Amino acid sequence: MTLVSKASRKTAVAFLMFVLSSPAWADVKVHGATTVAFALMKPHKAEIEQLVGVEIALLPSSTTRGLTDLVQGMADIAMLSEPLEEAAVTANTKQPELINPMDYVGRHVGDAFVQFIVHPSNPIQKLTRAQLAGLYSGKIKNWSEIGGNNQTVMIIGQPTSALYGMIKESLAISYASDLRAVQNTNLIPIIVVQAPGALGNISTAHDVPERSKFKVVETPLKLPLHLYLAIRKDAPEHVKRVVDAAASLGGR
Repeated sequence: MTLVSKASRKTAVAFLMFVLSSPAWADVKVHGATTVAFALMKPHKAEIEQLVGVEIALLPSSTTRGLTDLVQGMADIAMLSEPLEEAAVTANTKQPELINPMDYVGRHVGDAFVQFIVHPSNPIQKLTRAQLAGLYSGKIKNWSEIGGNNQTVMIIGQPTSALYGMIKESLAISYASDLRAVQNTNLIPIIVVQAPGALGNISTAHDVPERSKFKVVETPLKLPLHLYLAIRKDAPEHVKRVVDAAASLGGR
């Protein structure tokens, strides 16, 4: 009886150790850029969890915050809206010697795309590259100049966002001096749905409640916003498999 009890206890302990060490019981913390969170990780969260056998704790914030959390051990994976090397430079500028990128691995896991949005009352359905350049530079000041309503053009933008720089570079323009700057890209659709003359931009990654209220204008400008995940080089296998699963679902 005693031998059976000891054997049972050993079996129970062995089983408990197996369960506790199994990746299926792992809680993988993924912090960082909202673009990556809403374009990839949130839509595919359940699928990734099932594929890898983990539970994902998703915390959207910013690229720098995600990278900082990864370095400080508060996150297992950082979501980045720019390559690891560039994100590290920004992070180290704010907090010197925070991260040595040689100790980490960054991976391109998918893309989001820029969308140009207007008020639903705006009859414009398409904009050419030249028209976009004219609008954003301030050369076109009224929508009637390109077949729209007799309405003053109001350009809304977020000057510190990746989208802002991508549009400027692609169109080879300087922004209009009267551009209405906002502090957060998510504020752009809020203004657009209230201002009939507004033109703004978000990305397909932005999960905003106003999506049913504004109109996306068709353009030939296909600007990809690259999505990245970063982990430690010595990350556990189940963390690496989360990145692999995300990349496969993101088409990378």
